Amino acid sequence: MAGCAGGTPDCGDTDTLSVLDEAIEAEVEKYAPQTQRGTAEEFMGILDTYEISNIRTLDYDEAIDSYQCDARITYVYHDRERSVDFTYRIDTDQASGQTLIEYQNKMLNPILGYAMGF
Repeated sequence: MAGCAGGTPDCGDTDTLSVLDEAIEAEVEKYAPQTQRGTAEEFMGILDTYEISNIRTLDYDEAIDSYQCDARITYVYHDRERSVDFTYRIDTDQASGQTLIEYQNKMLNPILGYAMGF
């Protein structure tokens, strides 16, 4: 996913979190109509309860201005809290100057698993 240009933002930067928010929102919207637990509207409520926390910088490579990070996503759905830790990497495209964020899909596992009835 791509974000704003202007130097590589760090792990907890608002630009970084904004891109992660966009990914979460897209997945919730994608799977809401397929949810097998409750209604699509209830499932969309995840967007009101999720939180990204425990943000840490695991490594910073100054030579290429790249961060390796981890964090936790937590949300509540049907009065049950779920969370998972995940890693992500933030780089700046050397040609275009765009910020690139690569994240583990497991960030979305609690959301997708619950939608599909796992």
